[in-house]
Amino acid sequence: MAGLKKRITNSVQLRLSAVLCIAIFATALASGGFAFYFALDEAHELQDNTLDQVAWVIKYTPGTDAERNKMGQRLEGDNDAQIFVEYITADGKHTGDSNIAFHLRPPLREGFQDIVTPGGAYRVLVHPLTPQMWVAIGQPTDVRNEIAFDSAIRTLIPFALLLPILLLVTTDLIKKAFRPVIRLADDVHRRDEQDLTPLAEHTVPDEIRPFVNGINKLLSKVDGAMQTQQRFIADAAHELRTPLTALSLQAERLAGSEMSPEAQSRLDALRQGLKRAHHLLEQLLALAREQQTPSGQVRETVAVDAVFRQVIETLLPLAMDKNIDIGVAEPLPANAQIVTDKNTLYTALKNLVENAIRYVPENGQVDLRLTLSGRCAVIEVEDNGPGIDENKRERVFDAFYRLEGATQPGSGLGLSIVKTCVHRLGGTITLHQAAHFATGLQARITLPVAPGERLT
Repeated sequence: MAGLKKRITNSVQLRLSAVLCIAIFATALASGGFAFYFALDEAHELQDNTLDQVAWVIKYTPGTDAERNKMGQRLEGDNDAQIFVEYITADGKHTGDSNIAFHLRPPLREGFQDIVTPGGAYRVLVHPLTPQMWVAIGQPTDVRNEIAFDSAIRTLIPFALLLPILLLVTTDLIKKAFRPVIRLADDVHRRDEQDLTPLAEHTVPDEIRPFVNGINKLLSKVDGAMQTQQRFIADAAHELRTPLTALSLQAERLAGSEMSPEAQSRLDALRQGLKRAHHLLEQLLALAREQQTPSGQVRETVAVDAVFRQVIETLLPLAMDKNIDIGVAEPLPANAQIVTDKNTLYTALKNLVENAIRYVPENGQVDLRLTLSGRCAVIEVEDNGPGIDENKRERVFDAFYRLEGATQPGSGLGLSIVKTCVHRLGGTITLHQAAHFATGLQARITLPVAPGERLT
């Protein structure tokens, strides 16, 4: 009960539905009460009119008193209405063969009367036939009330039938009225963190539009801040590239000079540091370039085997230094082609394979695979290295994040660049335990294939 109360309190839709349903139910209850009261009163009035019509029929039916008496007996034979007729003289004496006496006392009074007799309560109409002869037409009060109640209760049947339908229709209309808000929430929920395009305003109600405008302004500010940050990273990397290149050239020249073993050792450490700094700058530039390039700008038909070959040729020297077997594990589908951005795909695969080579021990293995699943192209890069703990597989995509205890040199930007590239291509990347090795990591890139696009 407390949970339902909390849900109604926190939900505008549920609160509005509850309030309207209560209002409709209360209105229907009040309307039904008034309808029942007026129907009951009208039923009693109709019964009085029936007694009045019987009195006029008896009065204006030609014939003797004996014939009128027979008519009264026929009316008394109607067991449903239970109408009783008594003929009374002006001095209050009962005449005729009626089965009932209302015990009216003179002077007789014309009109409707509610009387109580030893046989029960009656509603009686007293009407003069002649100055010396009167007629009393009566009906038991309990019979009248039962008939009137049955008639009045039938007026509530439409209320009883329409009330649940009205409540359901109202709830459904409110639910449909909130559908644009639900669709807007789903749109925001499905968005990638890099997607800062404004939300559509024309599909939301006027009451929600100010809120959507506020969100769009916030998205615009966040987009501006991110672009400023990305430009700063790119500009800083560009500015640092020139002095680092100059320092690298000076270190290379200095290496050709004669120097002591201690100086040579320090020079080697300097050259390694400059090399790592240069690699970091290249990674920063690649990340900034991918982040600043709009998605879907360049799309062309790309032969996947050619991209694989280009990546392997580029990183083969790095793999040979550690005697790592790198290649395509299984034959690719014939003429496997997808429509995508070739440079972005190459950048993603190069960083993914390079990252695997750096962490795989000597004499290790790195395999590339391509499979076609439905309307998706799935590219896998699998190694037999130490792998990554399941609870850290999402963190490694963060910029500058490195695993604890990692001894391999790196900037912590490789997988962040891969994720940015894959998202630009409209795909997803996930990390899994190696499927073909006892230990290791499998990186799986899933790229969508447009309808009508040729897969093979």
